Amino acid sequence: MRQRHLLTNWKKFFLRTTQPEPPKQLETATAWLGQLSQGGRVEFSERVGYSGVTWAGAFIDCVFHDAGLIIPSVTYPASGLAEFIKTRRVVEKPQPGDIVFFTFATGSPFDVMHVGLVADVREWETAGLVGTIEGDVSSGLAKSDPSLRGVFRRIRDGHEILAFARVQPAPTIKDETGQPAHILDSRRVTPGRRNKDIGLVQLALKQVTGLIGETPDMFDGQTKSAYARWQRITGRVGADASGIPDRASLQLLGERTKKYKLDA
Repeated sequence: MRQRHLLTNWKKFFLRTTQPEPPKQLETATAWLGQLSQGGRVEFSERVGYSGVTWAGAFIDCVFHDAGLIIPSVTYPASGLAEFIKTRRVVEKPQPGDIVFFTFATGSPFDVMHVGLVADVREWETAGLVGTIEGDVSSGLAKSDPSLRGVFRRIRDGHEILAFARVQPAPTIKDETGQPAHILDSRRVTPGRRNKDIGLVQLALKQVTGLIGETPDMFDGQTKSAYARWQRITGRVGADASGIPDRASLQLLGERTKKYKLDA
């Protein structure tokens, strides 16, 4: 009897200690549970630069940023989902830490699609349910005030889910040339111009968007389309993703790809 008892305890200990560590983004999201929007102010919206709009996607962007992971921005979830589809990172079977895109909108029926983070998949195979952590939602608890929006755990059914997207750590990009980084003059990077600075931007765009068919060193239509895609990847929407370079997006492109440094 004593041996059986020891064996049972050993099995429990083994199973408990060999559970995989939760992904960093899940730990980061969990730390925000219970956070409410304060008087119309939402920290996540302010951080991504789009205050006054639904902020479920902004919450996810901030979570991954704070976890040290690079993702296509989902502040505007449709653009983020499109990028995940293009890069073949949409999966059918979820796992904790995946991004989940829903079939319904965050706010009104014609608002942007809702998005969250997968936290628990234990009932996915048997019941088609996933546990999530979501921003810009009510708590879902009985007698709670539905107008209070915050970060809460929810249980979602498979019919509410459009897609799961998996995030892999971005490879570290090193400058192996040993040469000083090229300094880019941002004033020379404008549509219609042709110069070596634009050639550097094209090299960077090839790395992050797969730019092809461009005229070398020319800011042509192909380059503008690729630059607009880069802006959408970083969370720009509407007129902010026009394909016209701005200093902030140029600087981020250089930092991400190591192809150049922006002039002071």
